[in-house]
Amino acid sequence: MSLILNKYETTFRLALWALDEPLEFFENKSQLSANDKIYYKKITSKTRKKEWLAVRVLLNEVLGFWPHITYTESGKPLLQNHTRHLSVSHSKSMVGILLCTNPYVGIDIEKTDRNIDKVSSRFLSEIELVQLRNKPFDFSRILYWCAKEAIFKAVSESNVLFSKQIFIDEVNDNGTIKSRFISKKEKLDFVLNYTEINKHMVVWTT
Repeated sequence: MSLILNKYETTFRLALWALDEPLEFFENKSQLSANDKIYYKKITSKTRKKEWLAVRVLLNEVLGFWPHITYTESGKPLLQNHTRHLSVSHSKSMVGILLCTNPYVGIDIEKTDRNIDKVSSRFLSEIELVQLRNKPFDFSRILYWCAKEAIFKAVSESNVLFSKQIFIDEVNDNGTIKSRFISKKEKLDFVLNYTEINKHMVVWTT
């Protein structure tokens, strides 16, 4: 198992795993319930099978027991046998889990070489587009993308317009991001953490 980060703080626990092993490794490690076995058989993609199992194996490694996960109608995962709130993310080569005391929990992982320039105008506001022209750090667009995805997962609302409802106000060198979410239901301020590891950008709520 390739556990590359296991960060434990007062309000959150973050764990990342490099997906180096074959699918059979995760199948042999799994302890699926009858319902999970039925769902797993319906997954046709080997990549998706691996990601789905890896989340559960990683949670088992971190928590010391097999997780019981259900999902809301919007697709948000719920960890039924633990008091903390759960969010998950994965790329083809990394999976991450975030456990938070805060119910507004979200994590996103993206490869730093992913080209998202063509969709920038759809997820960035006009102000943010101007901000990014002067950003001194690498992977700035990926960082903004991950931050907005993490917030989207945290709020669990449908039809969110990233460029008009999620705003990045400040990116700090200490690994934090100040941001906001605005909808008809609520207005929320977020402070997110970020790190770049193994050619991936990781952003999470605290």
